[in-house]
This record gives sequence, C-alpha cells and structure tokens, in this order.
Amino acid sequence: MRRQKRSVTIIAFLLAVVMVLTLFTGIFASLVQGRSIADIDREIHDTRSQLSDLRDQAGYLRGEMAEIGGVLELLREQEGGYLEELAVLQEHLLLLQEQIELTEWQIELYLRMIADMQLRVDEAIAREEEQLALFRQRVRAMEERGPMSRIQIFLQARSFSDLVARIHDAEEIMAFDQRVGEQLERYRAAVQEYKEELLADQDELEILIAQLEIDRAELERERTEVEERIAAVELLIEEQMIAYEELAAEMTRMENEILNRAQSLAALDEARLEAIRELERQARAGNHPGMGGTPARQGTGSFVWPSDFTRNVTSPFGNRARPMGSGYEFHTGIDIAAGGINNTNVLAAASGYVTFSGWSAGFGNFIMIRHGNLGGDVYYTAYAHMNTNLVARGQNVVQGQVIGLVGSTGWSTGPHIHFEIIRNGTRVDPMLYFQ
Repeated sequence: MRRQKRSVTIIAFLLAVVMVLTLFTGIFASLVQGRSIADIDREIHDTRSQLSDLRDQAGYLRGEMAEIGGVLELLREQEGGYLEELAVLQEHLLLLQEQIELTEWQIELYLRMIADMQLRVDEAIAREEEQLALFRQRVRAMEERGPMSRIQIFLQARSFSDLVARIHDAEEIMAFDQRVGEQLERYRAAVQEYKEELLADQDELEILIAQLEIDRAELERERTEVEERIAAVELLIEEQMIAYEELAAEMTRMENEILNRAQSLAALDEARLEAIRELERQARAGNHPGMGGTPARQGTGSFVWPSDFTRNVTSPFGNRARPMGSGYEFHTGIDIAAGGINNTNVLAAASGYVTFSGWSAGFGNFIMIRHGNLGGDVYYTAYAHMNTNLVARGQNVVQGQVIGLVGSTGWSTGPHIHFEIIRNGTRVDPMLYFQ
C-alpha cells in the first residue's frame, strides 16, 4: 500500500515537471515566434547603436575626468609650492622675531647701561661741582688776599726753614689750583663723551628696531598673500573635486547602463539564434515564411524575395537609359522600390556567408553574400544603396534574415533595393529565380 502511494506520488511529481517544462517551452516558443528576426535585428541594431553612443559618451567622460585629474595634479603641485613658500616665510618670520626680541633685549640692556652711566654722570657732575666749589673758594681767597709774589713770601718768612716751607706751600697751592682746573675739564669731557656714546647707541638700536619692524610687516604681507593664494587654490581644488565626483557618479551610472545594454544585447542575440533555428527548422520542412507585413515573393529555386515591403520592380535586368546622365547602360541587377520603402527591411535571399559589408562608391552601403553550391552552381547575391548594414563581413546569415535597411546611398535617385544574383561568376537576371 505504501509502495503504491509512493509510486503515485512519484508519477504525479513527474507529470507536474513535464507540465511545467511544456508550459515553459510553449511560453519561450511563443515569445520567439511572436518576434520575427526583423524585429529582433531592429532591436539589436538599436541596442548596438545605443551601446555605441553610451561607449562614446563614456569615452568622453573618461577624457573629461582625465583632464580634471590633470588640472587637480597641477593645482596640488601649485598648492605644494605655495605651502613650501609659506613654510619659508614662517621660518623667516620666526628668525625675524628672534632678531627683534634680541634687539629689544639689547635696547633694554643699553637702557640699564644708560641708567648706570647716568649715575656715573651724576657722580661726575657732583665731583665737578665740588671741584668747582673749591676752585671758586680758592679764587675768592686769592681775591681777598691779593696776589702773593715770591718777594712777599721772602719778606714774610721768619727763618730760612720757614721760607722754604712757605715756598713749598705756595707751589702746592698753585699745583692744587692747576689740578682742580684740569680735573674739572676732565669731568666735563667725560660726561659729554658718555652722553654722546649712549645717545648714539640708543639711536642705532631704535633705527634697527624700526627696520626690523618694517621687514616683519613686509613678511606678514607676503604671508597673507601666500595664504590667500593657498585658499584660492584650495577652493579651485574643491570645485574640481566636486566636478570630478559628479563625473565619476555619471560614469558609474553610464557603466551600469552599458552593462544593462550589453546584457540586453546578449539576450537579443540568444533570441535571434533561437529565431534562426526556428527558420532553419521551417526551411528544412520546405516552408520559407516572409519576414514582415508583406508576404515574400516565392522563388522558383533556393531564393526568397529580398523585400518584405513590396514586390514592385522599377528597373529590370539588362539595357536601360541611364537614370543619372544621358545614354544607355547595362543594368546588372533589378531595382525594387515603392512609396514608403525607405528604412524597410532588406532580406537575405538565401543562407550564406557575408564576404563584404561596407561602403562602395557607386553602390553606397553594399553587402555581398556567398551561398556556395546550390544545385551544382556557385551563387552570390548582392544588395546595394542601403541606409544601414546590419551584418558584418565574416558573419553567417540565414535565408530571410534582415541584413540591412533600405536607403539611397551611393549613386541613387531615390530609396530602393538594387539586387543582383551572380552564378558561377556571371551576373544573371534575378527574375529568372522568382515567380
């Protein structure tokens, strides 16, 4: 009984898995079938175009960021130079301040020396006044007594020894008077010399301090100027950093957008591959469906009509009047055109390998596809005057795939498809292969 329940459970689980897979496959197939290769190719073309634009913009942003990075580097170098200059000025200011402080100390020392000298001067003046008082007293005594001659001294002497004593005293008095006068002159000269020296030293120090103050003011001015330059550079650096960060944020957003577009493109490529596999399955089944709104013209052999917009042929294969200029020419293909055909799909007439996709002077945007051996013959097809080529050289394409968009590039009088079939190296009338 338990085994039966277990078997029923396993069978139910397997049926559920099959149902889910069937549902998923149906949804995926409906998604693929609901979008033609033409639709997917348009989306791929649009996504690649957007991706290319985004990469161009990203490249431009990288250039802008590199330019701002260069500016920031220069500004930082400039700021570094200013900071070095400021450091030198600061050092000079410190040395100058030390010099000013030393000079102020010297002035203070000189002021103390002047005070000490002033005491000496005062003492010298006091001694001068004492000497002057003695000198005046002596002069007054001489005025009161009158001049004393050697005869008076001789007549007044009481003995020879007294005479000698009186002469000696007179000479002492005269010498003393002379010394008093000379000392008075020396004191006066010393006082004057001290005053002059001290005043000269004080004047020199005051001049030195004044010059140092001028130098300090100049250094302060230079420091202020350098600090202002540093502030200006720092403001520029801040502005450039803001701009750089804004660009970096935009770059991040754009890189995310590029990643999203790349993922979308990968998903589209996968969807396109699945659509191609579906076309190949249908081709193997003998069914060649059209790619858009107008059913493709059925080919008599291995080709489908290269337009899903119109079956109208405006210029057949062979001789024709020149559409540009006068005279006749041999038309190597057919022209397919109708009103509103511009930018409609150009389809690969058969599966093959793209041997050329690019610009040709006369044909404008031009594609050539090699189809290999079909029924014993080697075939190529060519498509000209397109606005846009949607496949590249070296790419494999399947029958009915959108390979370009109709245009009027090269030597053209209006939007159309110039279509050629080349068999074994010779251009043949394409209409031979279509009903």
